[in-house]
Amino acid sequence: MGDHKDDDKAKDALKRDWEQTKSDVTGDRKGEDLDQDVDDTVRQAAGKEPVPPKNVPNPPD
Repeated sequence: MGDHKDDDKAKDALKRDWEQTKSDVTGDRKGEDLDQDVDDTVRQAAGKEPVPPKNVPNPPD
């Protein structure tokens, strides 16, 4: 199986993606607008981009 740190990165990236999806679908009534898109999620899960702290939006591209 994969490295525990790699698993955590993927889990954290997917959690952020889910929060962003909830925000997008509900018009910010639920979830957190983290400026997270699929490219961010993939790069973060792969370890190519750091996962920001919880509730902190991604920096601008």
